[in-house]
Amino acid sequence: MKFTALTLLSAVATSTAQVVLVPPGPIRGPNTLVFKEIGGVVNNECLTFTNNGNIVDAACALANVDRQVTPGKILGTDVLIIQRSFTQQFRPDLAGKTACVAFNQASFRAEDCDRRDLLFARFDLGTGRIVANGHTACLSGHDKIAQVTTDFTGRTCAQFTITAVAPTRP
Repeated sequence: MKFTALTLLSAVATSTAQVVLVPPGPIRGPNTLVFKEIGGVVNNECLTFTNNGNIVDAACALANVDRQVTPGKILGTDVLIIQRSFTQQFRPDLAGKTACVAFNQASFRAEDCDRRDLLFARFDLGTGRIVANGHTACLSGHDKIAQVTTDFTGRTCAQFTITAVAPTRP
C-alpha cells in the first residue's frame, strides 16, 4: 500500500508542476504596414513617428522606417509595434526598447511596449480605424500642422487604408 500511495503522490506532483512560459515583449505579426489616412493631408497622408514619438501625417514613403508599423500581440492583446528606433537624444525612455502606439488618456503616441499603465492601440480592419484597446478613443484625423488628433468618444474616427511593405531595419 505504501508503494501505491507514494507512486500516486509522485504522479500528481509531476502532473501539476508545469512551467508556463510568457514570451517577453510583444509578438510581431507577419505583416509590416504603412497607414494612409483617407482624406488626410494632401501628399502627406501617411502616419509617421517623429523623433519625440508624436504621430503626424507625412509623405507616403513606404520604405521609410518611421512610417512602418507591425500589428502584433502582448499577452493576447492586439498592439501596433512601431518599426523605427528612438535615440537617447530625443526619447531616452524608448532608446533600445520596442515602441508601440499607445493612448495615454490624452493622445496617441509612441510608448514603451513593456509599460502596463497605458492603453495600447490596435487597427480595426473592419472599420479601418486605429482605436485604443478598452477605451472609446480613436485617431480622428489631423490638425493644421499635420499632427494627429484624438476623438475621446470614438464618434469621429479617421479611416486608414493599409499597404503591406517589406520592413526596413530600424
